[in-house]
Amino acid sequence: MKPGKTNKEDRENFIKFWVEFMKNVSDKEWSAQQVKFIDSQIQSARHFYKSLENTEEGRKILLRIIERKKIAIKN
Repeated sequence: MKPGKTNKEDRENFIKFWVEFMKNVSDKEWSAQQVKFIDSQIQSARHFYKSLENTEEGRKILLRIIERKKIAIKN
């Protein structure tokens, strides 16, 4: 994909890229790529949370995250 000189050109170039991608890539191939991407995001998040467990400060952060999720679920 060709970079643009402005944000607008970047967006236009991405749209052109995406149109060509959609024309030329099968649903099966696209789906396989998405599975790899999503799985890698999940693995990265798990690794991040696991690494927080290794320090006292990280454990405090995890506890704050858990508390916020509890509050969000109640609302």
